[in-house]
Amino acid sequence: MPELPDVERARRLLQARCVGKTITKVTAADDSIVFTNERGSELETLLSGRKLLDVGRRGKQFWLTLSGGLCLLMHFGMTGEIHVQGEKQNHYRKIDVDVGTVWPPRFTKFEMELTGKMRVAFTDPRRLGRIRTFVGDAADCPTISKLGFDPVLDPPELSVFQEAVGKRRMPIKSLLLCQEFSAGVGNWIADEVLYQSRIHPQQLACTLNEQQTTMILQQLTGICNKAVEVNAESKLFPEDWLFHYRWSKGKGRHPTMPSGLRIEFVTVGGRTSAFVPDLQPAPEITKKRKAEEDDD
Repeated sequence: MPELPDVERARRLLQARCVGKTITKVTAADDSIVFTNERGSELETLLSGRKLLDVGRRGKQFWLTLSGGLCLLMHFGMTGEIHVQGEKQNHYRKIDVDVGTVWPPRFTKFEMELTGKMRVAFTDPRRLGRIRTFVGDAADCPTISKLGFDPVLDPPELSVFQEAVGKRRMPIKSLLLCQEFSAGVGNWIADEVLYQSRIHPQQLACTLNEQQTTMILQQLTGICNKAVEVNAESKLFPEDWLFHYRWSKGKGRHPTMPSGLRIEFVTVGGRTSAFVPDLQPAPEITKKRKAEEDDD
């Protein structure tokens, strides 16, 4: 799933290439799953002729601010993506779906043409992305207003972060994935933060000490900002990141770090979590539970 840095890459691309231009034509699928309010010809009529004034983002949500007080909000879901005709795409990991080289790309759900012969498409092979309109300031839309802090835009003060973490009796991995807590954090970012912080993904948030919560916040903001700095180009991520070595999981394959330390996987909050046991020891309560299961 695209995470905060990938969405920021899309925002920057649209900001640089499209702001100030006027929408001359829109093609929108009549898809009630991807489009949560206006869709098809109704959306085409609503957007045509409007000027694109700005492109915003919070967490994994991004939006186009258009003339006439209208916003178009978008979320990539699992496989959504923005394409600008003539622009090279870059990804964290290539999605196993080929959208092709013709225009519009395969799986296009929404396309707009703008002045200056600019063409933009939103593709979504699995139809898990979302597009909707909102009248007014996007920040007032519940989709945006309910989100937690953004690690790049407005990271919290350490004391505020520590207090919030200390109140939550849930695995720290699950808390980091909660968009109402930390907007934009997805599976690989949460795992990277905990690996770099040397904390097991199953450790309860409320059991973390001051040093651990300080490290988590530092890593969270540092990792997100670094990924944004290199425009979500994964080959430019630091070589010591778990990110580079976690993907070879599979039958008969056991991924390791360059040092030889083994990467293992555990399900936390319904998500597969990668961690290095030698550096991220399991909390005592998890060890006890595992011992009881072994005895059974």
